[in-house]
Amino acid sequence: MAVNIKTYADLAPNSAYALEYEEYLDDIKTAGIILRHKKSGARVCVLSNNDENKMFCAAFRTPVGNDTGVPHIIEHSVLNGSKNFPSRDPFMQLVKGSLNTFLNAMTYIDKTLYPVASCNDKDFKNLMHVYLDAVFYPNIYSRPEIFMQEGWHYELESPEDELTINGVVYNEMKGAVSAPAAFLNDTMMKGLFPDSPYGKNSGGDPAAIPELSYEQFLDFHRSHYHPSNSYIFIYGDCDMDERLRFMDENYLSAFDAIDPHTEISPVVRFGESEPRRIKEKYSVSSTDEVDGKSYLAYGALCNSALNVTEATAWDILSEVLIYSEGAPIKQALFDAGIGSDIGGGYETHMLENAFYVTAKEAASEDLDRFHTIVREVLAEQVTNGISEKALLAALNRREFAFREADYGSFPRGLDYATNMLLSWLYDDSAAFSYLHILDVFADLKAKIGTGYYENLIKTQFLDSDHSVLVLLEAERGLVEKQNEELAKKLASYKASLSPEEISAIAADTAHLREYQSMEPTEEETNCIPTLEREDIPRTTQPFSNEEREIGGIKGLYHDIETNGITYGALLFDIGSIPEEYLPYVGILGSLLGKLDTAKRSFADLYIDIKMNTGSLSFHPATYRLKSKEGSYKAMFGIFFRVLGDKVPYVLNILPEIIKTSKFEDTKRLKERIGELKADKQDGILNSGHAVATQRARSYFSAADAYLERIDGIDYYRFLTDLTDNFDKYAADLASKLRAVTNYIFAGERMMFSIAADEGGYRAFTETLPVFAAELDTIDHGSLGEYKPIVPVKKNEGIMIASQVQYAARAGSFAEAGLPYTGALQVVRTAVNIDYLYQQIRVKGGAYGCGCGFSNDLGAAVFYSYRDPKL
Repeated sequence: MAVNIKTYADLAPNSAYALEYEEYLDDIKTAGIILRHKKSGARVCVLSNNDENKMFCAAFRTPVGNDTGVPHIIEHSVLNGSKNFPSRDPFMQLVKGSLNTFLNAMTYIDKTLYPVASCNDKDFKNLMHVYLDAVFYPNIYSRPEIFMQEGWHYELESPEDELTINGVVYNEMKGAVSAPAAFLNDTMMKGLFPDSPYGKNSGGDPAAIPELSYEQFLDFHRSHYHPSNSYIFIYGDCDMDERLRFMDENYLSAFDAIDPHTEISPVVRFGESEPRRIKEKYSVSSTDEVDGKSYLAYGALCNSALNVTEATAWDILSEVLIYSEGAPIKQALFDAGIGSDIGGGYETHMLENAFYVTAKEAASEDLDRFHTIVREVLAEQVTNGISEKALLAALNRREFAFREADYGSFPRGLDYATNMLLSWLYDDSAAFSYLHILDVFADLKAKIGTGYYENLIKTQFLDSDHSVLVLLEAERGLVEKQNEELAKKLASYKASLSPEEISAIAADTAHLREYQSMEPTEEETNCIPTLEREDIPRTTQPFSNEEREIGGIKGLYHDIETNGITYGALLFDIGSIPEEYLPYVGILGSLLGKLDTAKRSFADLYIDIKMNTGSLSFHPATYRLKSKEGSYKAMFGIFFRVLGDKVPYVLNILPEIIKTSKFEDTKRLKERIGELKADKQDGILNSGHAVATQRARSYFSAADAYLERIDGIDYYRFLTDLTDNFDKYAADLASKLRAVTNYIFAGERMMFSIAADEGGYRAFTETLPVFAAELDTIDHGSLGEYKPIVPVKKNEGIMIASQVQYAARAGSFAEAGLPYTGALQVVRTAVNIDYLYQQIRVKGGAYGCGCGFSNDLGAAVFYSYRDPKL
């Protein structure tokens, strides 16, 4: 296996590369070596450590000068076949036949990344080979059909038909810009960066995408996808010498270094003390209210990304000022009755970053008051000082997350690479600036109480000469109007064409269909490297589920290495709660820990929890039972992540939250429920396929019918009714929340799950019985008669203000008497990749689609995502 590389001297001599600089990066226990390929000019970063999840990434600096989305279209297109891998869809072939732990590509505002990861050494080499070939030798030059399919094309099945536009990226971005929060952010960026690449939509504006020609598309690849414009990463426990030789001999040595002229210049400041004002419209459905539905934003350009301390400080400030419970800006706007949800924060991944505040569902006439309140709050923070506990809590939470280094499905190496590009993209000497973050955290802790944070707010925001104020107003049926205008424009364009030109478009459409429908050749089928059975280890990662009992409470102990962190869950059986109370169960999870208690305000409680934990959350969940298909157990969970010595803190503070949270504070309830409704609405617009899938399953699945009441469309409608008629429901809401809380937290219905080291587990065993005894002092009462939820088949359409659709269809194979077997996972892969992907995405232009078969529910589900064709 790999040599344990600590320095450049540990690499085998390789004259193709020159060392630029190196460091051993203590924060991530990794050797960091920056090389330059002499002939091609490629920048190469070697990050060597013992992480078996190896990561490769080829990144390119891709700033744009218009809204056609050319880097986004290229990101899609280069993964549609290349010189050595002529398969029309190597990406999907890799999905089908690889052991990858990550396989994707991402377009940022000024860069495009192509990362892959795998724990299997041969698989990692295969993935690296395919991706290098894709970015440097794509088939886009010989196959214009790729541009038509992934970008855009005129679509005309026959000369008599209506002319339309289709394309995967075109439809993806129609869905993206339909979300008002995303449109607000785009509008603000255009205002702050009017003459900069950052003021353009790198993903593509659907109105501008059809302006991109095939030649412009190719020119962008020629100029931006050269090794001289690349940033290449190899991370983890692999043979770095062999990988460097492979890149040189097979790819980099074929290129001569150039100046790609992709540098990004600092913004020319407005030089204006007052913010520039921008007004736009967004669409709601024809039946939605428009009064009080505006979006407001106030933002200013702050600092250079190359100043890591300032950038991290602004990130901390965004949490303290906006996102914390009781954060000064958020609370002041709520108190003023402005917005149902307050957001914003610190916009990064740019040479110069911005801080901004947003208000959702506000009155248009409150724009000036919104602006004034934000400034007054910030001025007060500068004068009187920012809460030192709040700053320390935010820093502690970030340091905890960094040390934990748990990025879920995101490879650790990719997180390090994206952090490096925050500085390396703009300064060749600054590749490691963001990987010394523990020193930055220590420095920022030392700066608390010195006036440093207050001075940043004053000099970079309040005294800014470069700011914008944005108003986004709701308009009924704007999507329909836009669609009508587009149809008229296309009809007018078609009318201007000669019969021969119309026939040519129809012929191009037919040719594209033919290309998409062609059976792959033997070469295409066999060109993608695959693993043999002997390449796959027969051993699996061990897991530990040990049944234990503490003070009569049953649970599971997981004996795994946690790096000193205790991961805990306390689960309460709530299967006997009557249906009418279920929406309150859904709300409860978002209220506990965020309300005043008998001992402290919700703001102080929130800070205290952040000071002492990695996280503490409350929410309901369903667990499917293996013993009977379609059955489930409804639970309410308390979940926490803490250092081992903080386990007693969690179990000691829980009774205060459970027993004394002030549900009668209707002002606070109204604020939180407004935020919940706003978040749920955004989720429906951004993840409509997940919403539709659960809804479809709820027609026959009792578990999903249950979930609909606590987290689906039914729940959203309940929240909407609450926010629209809050005064009517306020008293009843408080009493029902208290009744549900008292009922849920009964010790006899509790079980636990704990992963911890010896010290953490010992602390848990000592304090859990004390917590259970506290629960015994609660009068749990009764909520009335429980009746099982009976699914009802509805077959419905739910209207949303979007230019694309999300469709789902589901059924129960268990009810048909068919058993689940592992073969269905093979069927799933075959149907997704060899059929649905081709019919719905490739030919239909939808951004996504898929199917799935659940072994616990006995359900089959099919869905499409951002789909132009219902």
